[in-house]
Amino acid sequence: MVRTNDAAWRFQQVIESCPDAFVEIDGNCLITEWNGEAERLFGWRRSELLGRSVFGIIGEQATDVVEQGVSVFRAMAEAENVSLAEMMRIFPNLAIDVRHKDGRMLLTSGMVFATRIDADFRLGGYFRIATPGDGPSPEVLDRDRLHDQLTGLPNRALFMRRLGVAIDDLGGSTGSVAVVVIDLDRFKAINDALGHDVGDDVLVTVASRLRLAGGGVRPMLCRLGGDEFLAMFEHPAAQAGDLADAFAEVALESIEEPIDVGESEIFLTASAGIASTDRRDCDASQLLSNADAAMHEAKGLGGKGKRLFGDAMRALVVERMTTEHSLHRALDRRELTLFYQPVVDISASATIGVEALIRWQHPEQGLVAPDRFIPVAEESGLIIPIGAWVLEEACSQLRNWRSHGDSDDSGMMEVNLSARQIDHPGIVTTVEDILKGTGLPPENLTLEITESALMRDAIAALGVLRALKSIGVSLAIDDFGTGYSSLSYLQRFPLDILKVDKSFVDELGNEQGSEIVAAVINLAHALGLRVVAEGVETEAQLDVLRHLGCDYAQGYLFSRPVPATELAGKFSLGA
Repeated sequence: MVRTNDAAWRFQQVIESCPDAFVEIDGNCLITEWNGEAERLFGWRRSELLGRSVFGIIGEQATDVVEQGVSVFRAMAEAENVSLAEMMRIFPNLAIDVRHKDGRMLLTSGMVFATRIDADFRLGGYFRIATPGDGPSPEVLDRDRLHDQLTGLPNRALFMRRLGVAIDDLGGSTGSVAVVVIDLDRFKAINDALGHDVGDDVLVTVASRLRLAGGGVRPMLCRLGGDEFLAMFEHPAAQAGDLADAFAEVALESIEEPIDVGESEIFLTASAGIASTDRRDCDASQLLSNADAAMHEAKGLGGKGKRLFGDAMRALVVERMTTEHSLHRALDRRELTLFYQPVVDISASATIGVEALIRWQHPEQGLVAPDRFIPVAEESGLIIPIGAWVLEEACSQLRNWRSHGDSDDSGMMEVNLSARQIDHPGIVTTVEDILKGTGLPPENLTLEITESALMRDAIAALGVLRALKSIGVSLAIDDFGTGYSSLSYLQRFPLDILKVDKSFVDELGNEQGSEIVAAVINLAHALGLRVVAEGVETEAQLDVLRHLGCDYAQGYLFSRPVPATELAGKFSLGA
C-alpha cells in the first residue's frame, strides 16, 4: 500500500491536527514521521530526526518493546494472506522513555499500530507525557514494577501480560506463539565463589547476549528471576516454534562464550526448554509451565542443551501431575510402606543391619516402584513429609525388633535422605525429634546421602552433615562413583561408610572392574571409612569382594527387599 501524494497530504493533516505527539518508524527503526506536537513535546525539529534511528531518542528499557514490535510486523508483512485488520492490531499501552533535546528523559504513555502494511511497512504511535490517569491502570505505566532493575528486561508480570495478549490474538488458524525458558547451569557456584556483584555482572552480560541472539527476529525477553530468562515469539503462521528453536540454539552458544570478569574469565553453560501453541484457548501459565518442564528435562540430561515440549513430554507431565495428586493422599491412606534389605558382614557372614526402602501400594496400580514417584515427591516438596514418615517408621521398626529379640544393641537401620531433605532447614531437628520419640539410640541409625546430593551444594551439605554427626548418627555416602565428588571434599565430610554403586560391582568379573573396586575400597579404608558393596548377586562377586577386603555387602544374593513381617525371625540383626 503506497501513499499517493493526495494520501500523503491527508495523512499529514491528520497527524498534525492530533493533540498528541505522533511518531512513525519503518522496518529498520528509522524515524519517518514526527508531527508538530512531537516537536513541541520533545524539543527536536522534524528535520533533525527524519531518517535517524529511533533508538537514539528512547530509553534502553523500551528497546526490547520496539524491536519486538518491528519483528512481529515484519513477519506479518512478509506472510501471505494477512489482512489489514490483522495488521492493525493495537499493541498494549506502553510506557516509553523519550529523550528531550535538552537531555531530560520524559516518561510517555502511548500505543503503537500499523500505519502501512506492504513490505516497506510503517509503525506509528501516539504519545503523551505519562500521568497516573493515563492508560488502563497505573501498573501499565510503572516501569519499576514491570522491568527487572538489574538487566532492564521486562519482568514476569509484563511478560505474562504480553503472552496472554499474544495467545488471545491468535484467533485464526495459522498464527502461533512460542516460549523459551533459559536457565544457567550451576550459576549458584559463581555467586558462592566470586560473590553476588560478579554474579550480577554475569547476568547483565547474559541479558545483552540474549538481546542479540534472535538476529533479525527479536523476541520479547524477560528475566524471570535469579538466573532464569524467558523469550516469547509470535508468528502469523506456524513458525513461532521454529523461531524459538533457532533462537535457543544461538542463545546457548553465545552464553558459552567466555565472560571477562576483572582479570579472569568465567565459562557458563545453560539449559533451554521450548513450548509453542497455535490455540487461542491455551493458558499462558500452562504454556510457560510446558517450556519450564522441557528446560528441566534438558537439565536432567546433564544441562548444556535444549528440549522441545512435545506429545511424549506432555504425557509425562500429565502422569507426573496424576502421580503428585495421588501421592498427596498416599500418606493419609496408609498406602506407603517400607521394605527392608539386609546388610551383611562379609567376613562373619552375619547380618549387621538393614536398609529401609520405601514402596507405594497404590490401590489401582499395585506396587509402584520408587523411581516412578520419588522424583515427583522431590520436585513437589512432598519428599519432606514422606521422608519424615520413612525415618520414623524405620526407627520404630528397629526398636520393635529389638524388643522382640530380633536385633541386639548393635543392629543398624539405614535410611536414605534426599537432596531436598538435606536442603530443608528443619532436617536436623526432625532427626532429633524422631530418635527421641521412638526411643532408638542415635548410634543405631545410619543416614545415607547420595554423592550427587552432597556435591550439589557441597559447602551447605558439609554444615548439615556436621550437625547430623553431632547427634550421634552414622553417615554414609551412597552410590559412590556415579557423581563427581573430589577427594578434598570426601576428606572433609564427616562420613563413616562408603557404599560402592552396583554398576561397579557388576564389573567385578573383569580385571579392570576389579581394579576399580579395589581402588575405591583402598581409598575408603585410607580415609577411615567402612565399605558396603551394593547389588551383590553372585557368590563369585562375593568372593572377589572378600579378597579385596570389602567390609559389608547387600544384594539379591542375600535377600531382595522384603516387608518387615518376612524379615522378622530370619535374621538376627547385630549377631
